[in-house]
Amino acid sequence: MTTDTDIRASESGTDRGNGDGGPLASVRQSAAEAYQTARQRTASAYSSARGTAASAGRRTADGIEGYPVAALVGGIALGAIVGALVPLSRQERQLFGSTGRRLNDRAREALVAARDAGKKELDGFTDQALDAVKASASAAAGKVKGEAGR
Repeated sequence: MTTDTDIRASESGTDRGNGDGGPLASVRQSAAEAYQTARQRTASAYSSARGTAASAGRRTADGIEGYPVAALVGGIALGAIVGALVPLSRQERQLFGSTGRRLNDRAREALVAARDAGKKELDGFTDQALDAVKASASAAAGKVKGEAGR
């Protein structure tokens, strides 16, 4: 026996008994396609990220092998930065208080000495460069005068 509900479902294309599924099948198909697309994109993004991470790891290893001193200096600098950011505990202050202050004072003195030496070297370089420019300008002026006098 056919009911009014069966007739309306049949007319609207939502009858589950006719095999095509109507709009419901279309929604299922769209959802399946969207899922498949999202799955493929996720797999692609994962693969790409994995490749990038592996490449970065290789480049880092190559850099460390090629420039071990730079890696050491970078590691020490990073350790100093982290050490400066992490607060001292009460016990560390008691154990290393005076030593830490002495090290800090010596580090400041070394920094000032290095800065002064760098300035001195830079000043010497600047003076040499200025003398070279003056000599070059004098030679060029002499050549121009000599050619003008002919």
